[in-house]
Amino acid sequence: MTKTTRHATISFLLGLCLPLSAGAKPYTLAELLDMARKGNPGLAASAQATASIAAQLLAAKRSWMPTGELSSLVAQAPRIRCYDDEGRRNEDSCVRTDAVGYDASGFLNAITPRGVFTRTEIKLVQPIYTFGKISAGVEAAESGVKASQSKEGGLLADLELNVRKAYWGAKLARAMLATLEEGKGYLEEAQKKIDQELADGSGEATVTDRLRLRAMRAEIDARILEAKRGAALARSGLRALIGPDAPADLEVDEEDLAALEVPSRTLAEFEDAALRSRPEVKAVESLVASKRALADFEWRRQYPDIVLIGTAAYAYASSVDTPHNAFANNPFHTLSAGLAAAFRMPLDLGVKNAYAAKLRAEAEEVEQKRREALAGIAFEVEKAHTELQEAEERIQVVQKGEKAGRQWIAAVAQNLAVGLAEARGFADALLAFFQARMRFLQSIHDYNVAAAALTRATGIDVAAP
Repeated sequence: MTKTTRHATISFLLGLCLPLSAGAKPYTLAELLDMARKGNPGLAASAQATASIAAQLLAAKRSWMPTGELSSLVAQAPRIRCYDDEGRRNEDSCVRTDAVGYDASGFLNAITPRGVFTRTEIKLVQPIYTFGKISAGVEAAESGVKASQSKEGGLLADLELNVRKAYWGAKLARAMLATLEEGKGYLEEAQKKIDQELADGSGEATVTDRLRLRAMRAEIDARILEAKRGAALARSGLRALIGPDAPADLEVDEEDLAALEVPSRTLAEFEDAALRSRPEVKAVESLVASKRALADFEWRRQYPDIVLIGTAAYAYASSVDTPHNAFANNPFHTLSAGLAAAFRMPLDLGVKNAYAAKLRAEAEEVEQKRREALAGIAFEVEKAHTELQEAEERIQVVQKGEKAGRQWIAAVAQNLAVGLAEARGFADALLAFFQARMRFLQSIHDYNVAAAALTRATGIDVAAP
């Protein structure tokens, strides 16, 4: 079998073995990442949390707007008439009225509906000067929004890392399956050769050789099942990361597994990038600023507020007279408005002072955690950078063994076909080919995953120029 024919056979077998349905659409890594960003429920929930904090910021900014209340009521009204000294109804000289509530008849008069009473009252309070309370509240809310947005960016980075891992895992499983199918082709040819020699009684093949190849065939079949399982799990993981709207027949693109091209940078450059771009760094810095602004806000709550208070009221009762007297308090007939400057100050200063101290301590606690997080991020960057370098060097080393293993199995297979090699030598060559090829593919996978981990650790796409 020529090399071209063998590759065509392998491609055909992969088409049968890989779970690619006729309607399956292959997706590139960029497409999978975009689908995950749009469909992942956890990311959507994080966006809603940010929207909630943004609403708090809007409320803080609107604290300069006037506040107050409007009340309006409609009720029954008693009959109240004004009489002068001579017992005539007279609103200008009202010296007595109908009895209301002083005796049984007055009580009955008060509860017996004689007309309609309505009263509308409005009160507005406009802040003039709050000694920095509003600006401190706005600053705290703005920092809270930034912290939530950065936290959302961290969740997105985690999601993208997991998508990349699943993508490269699917690629690795497919490449391993192709290798196993290629080795299976060599093995089938060797089995046919051994079976023919045993049937004809020609050559030096033995029953032991046949059993040896059958045992290896069982091992290859088991490895193929494992590779299929790995590919299926990778696709299931991608669907879970994308969300409930992920296509059921999702499949990664058909490009061969290959190492990414990562531009060379020093460890110090990666660490600087992490300090500039890592979402967690921005989140903890914003959280510190928010805590300090909250502490300042609570401290300023001990100061007074200078406000303007405006009031207006209107009341009318259809069955109640209106005495013409500026000193008479008539709750049934009112038309008034007023504007006053006021001074408001809380008196629980001890409690507010203690709570402000509590918030300052929490701000310092977050600051210390920020320093701790920076040290942890530096370790993550160094770890990912070390793994990337090791995988790159490993690729160069095992690639030589992979080429030698491929040449070895090809030569032994040809010699076996013409009776110049033994089954034992063929089995050794096939095993060496499998080991070298698998280690080479695993090294490429590890390199790409290390690049993804370094991207997560630094906050930048390390594979980008």
